[in-house]
Amino acid sequence: MSAVETRTIEEIEKSGQWWWWAEHKRSKRLDYLRKAVWKKGAKGSGYNPGVKVDLERAVLFTEAFKANEADSLRMRYAKALANVFDNITIFIQDNAQIMGYLGSRPHTIVWHPEILFLLNEDLYNDRTVIPEPEAESLALIRELCDYWNPICAGAKVFNLVPPEEIVKLLTGVIGWGLPISRIGYATKQWDYMFRLGLEGILAEIDERIAEAERHIYDKVPDPDELPYYEKLDVWKSMKVVLEAVIRWARRYSRLAKIIAENFETDPKRKEELLRIAEVCEKVPARPPEHLHESLQFDHFIQIACRYEACEGAWPARPDYWHGPFYEKDVNQDKVLTREEALDLTGEFLIRCYEVGWFWLMLARDTLQGITGTWVWTIGGVNEDGTDACNDMTDCLLEAARLVRVANPTFAFRYHPGARMSTLRQVFECIRQGLGYPSMRNDPVLITNAMHWHKHPLREARRWVHQACMSPCPDTKLGCQPFRMANATIIAAKAIEYALFDGYDNTLQMQFGPHTGDASRFESFEELYQAWYTQIKWMMDTLVKLTNGGRYMAQYLDPRPLLSGLYERCVELGVDSSHPSERGNSWITFFAWMETGDSLAAVKKLVFDEKKYTMPQLIEALKANWEGYEEMRMDFVRAPKWGNDDDYVDQIHVRCHRDVARHSWEIKDPTGNPWPPLPENIAAYVTNATKVWALPNGRRLGDTLYDGGCSPGAGMDKKGPTAVLRSVAKIDHIGDVRATLLNQRLSPQQLAGEKGFHVWYSYIKTWADLGIDHVQFNMVDNETLKAAQKEPEKYPELIVRIAGYSAHFVDLNKKTQDTIIARNVQELGA
Repeated sequence: MSAVETRTIEEIEKSGQWWWWAEHKRSKRLDYLRKAVWKKGAKGSGYNPGVKVDLERAVLFTEAFKANEADSLRMRYAKALANVFDNITIFIQDNAQIMGYLGSRPHTIVWHPEILFLLNEDLYNDRTVIPEPEAESLALIRELCDYWNPICAGAKVFNLVPPEEIVKLLTGVIGWGLPISRIGYATKQWDYMFRLGLEGILAEIDERIAEAERHIYDKVPDPDELPYYEKLDVWKSMKVVLEAVIRWARRYSRLAKIIAENFETDPKRKEELLRIAEVCEKVPARPPEHLHESLQFDHFIQIACRYEACEGAWPARPDYWHGPFYEKDVNQDKVLTREEALDLTGEFLIRCYEVGWFWLMLARDTLQGITGTWVWTIGGVNEDGTDACNDMTDCLLEAARLVRVANPTFAFRYHPGARMSTLRQVFECIRQGLGYPSMRNDPVLITNAMHWHKHPLREARRWVHQACMSPCPDTKLGCQPFRMANATIIAAKAIEYALFDGYDNTLQMQFGPHTGDASRFESFEELYQAWYTQIKWMMDTLVKLTNGGRYMAQYLDPRPLLSGLYERCVELGVDSSHPSERGNSWITFFAWMETGDSLAAVKKLVFDEKKYTMPQLIEALKANWEGYEEMRMDFVRAPKWGNDDDYVDQIHVRCHRDVARHSWEIKDPTGNPWPPLPENIAAYVTNATKVWALPNGRRLGDTLYDGGCSPGAGMDKKGPTAVLRSVAKIDHIGDVRATLLNQRLSPQQLAGEKGFHVWYSYIKTWADLGIDHVQFNMVDNETLKAAQKEPEKYPELIVRIAGYSAHFVDLNKKTQDTIIARNVQELGA
């Protein structure tokens, strides 16, 4: 009898050691591949020992870029990227069935020197990832930095902005994100690619080129022909790089065949390698017909796009796009067994998990434990409104429990018609401590997409997560090509600035607009209007920068590969950043929920009860509450969000409504508004030293609230129902683009069949209340504290941070402690 058979489910539930169960349940192939992965996410802010930067991509890209100086910028980028695809070292791992790696060795992370001078200097000064021989590598890195720093995309974008605005941005105290096309993420249009394959897209491009040349050369000269000169350059650059992607995939085909015919002695593995050779010869050049082909097509495209850019998210709806191939191969034609499909799917997740690149220190701090927010969308409805859950949905959920990776994670689009068998799979992932799927309210978010960005109903039903939270369709005019979330503000700074006349206490300089000496405010309304002025200024500042970067990216930072994968770009002859889609802008609000709690505390203790005066409050805040502990505790005990208390909740609602109103006044390059989207990733920890003391009782350095609509840690005193009632007071269609709710649940209470029914009742209540999001941690404090003491025993223990999951042992202690500090909610209590 195996070790796993000697332990019952009940014993595993009591111990919480689901990672032990998974290790013994997954196939030998998946176990090997899972343990062979090099973690690329930062541990704290530093990379894991042994991970080294890959200089091959940087050298190959730079060589070709220099060699083609006579070409346009986009053609130089295309030829540089083609040189990478043609010459980067490739390899095939033992037991692997899905090919394609971002880098030349399994332990490497790629570097994109053409993006940002700050990134380049971070690398030069980070001795932990420099490959041997160090002196030689450093000399090469210095040479590449000196070449790229003055001409990189970031330098060009910064030249668009006044120096004082750049200084404000680079301090990181009011915003986060850089409006550069090669730093971001983009939804892929899979129906276009799967229908035509890259060869079919190339045929369309050839037709466009021929048409353009007829307009230019075969007609009487006319001003109408002039735009074709630029379009020709766009189409030709697409062609260069799409052809190179096909050649790159076929390099894997040749390598697999060479290994099979000359080196492999195991007949079974030899057969696998020959099948791999056939798959890589076919896709992505031609449309896929089987599950292995569709997964391989998908992975090749995603890796290729990350050779072009640092795509910090991974918008995907894998059950929707791969489900028909699973159905055909497993259920209809039976050319794959369910176990074989599970192996392919598990490897598909692992291949995603291993992706990594060298990234800014700031980004590593804010995305502890992961490379980027790979949140894949599953479930939901089809275009006609019927349930989209399928057997591939279930396969993905089962594979996730077996391989237990922190990236990708899933977000499940819940709707009343979701099939019960899939909901049970969702519950199993949550109760086994993955921290995912997060739950999204499908009817609410479909309506939300139509409200803010005018997506038609059938297309709105095709929405996919762009990163952690924001939904957007994966259609011709819906695909988001640019990270509009570069407009990310640290919203709690607006309270600080309202109280100190726009002065930034952490930087000791004037930052925001002057809104008056708060010590002289005689009414709550004066304070509120000062705050509203400051938050609008922050929104406007970040939006202007992002709008400019988005519009100019087509000229300063083009992406020929991504452009060639979009039907609208091929049709119009434009770069992916050209604002010709419907748009999907939003302003991310970090540290947002402190706002209402702070305003409510001032209203109650200063203006209503008159226990303190505004001068007393300002002096206490200036002192960071030092010497004012009794007073501080009064402000800590003031009414707090998450307890179904209208006194504080209605102030939160007013803040949401007023910010939403201003969102309609500011427009993105496509003409759409900029709605707010409150969330936090790990910024609630990293921004703790950037936000001064606040009237909710928080001191400089104390962690901020961890969600977008979550109560402060430990502030939700009245149980989960009160939390839901508070959160439901927000209009999740008209007030926000989306928002994030963290909840901790008791693993013991949700054990077994009874646990599923308790959880499902909670989910139905949450959905009926019209809340758009909730995500769960279900790991007890005893396990978390044990992992802090002996991390080597808990390598696959996963927790939910805020929008993403990470392995607990990869977080710094301060972040770990914030997870432990969250209240455990007893459902039905």
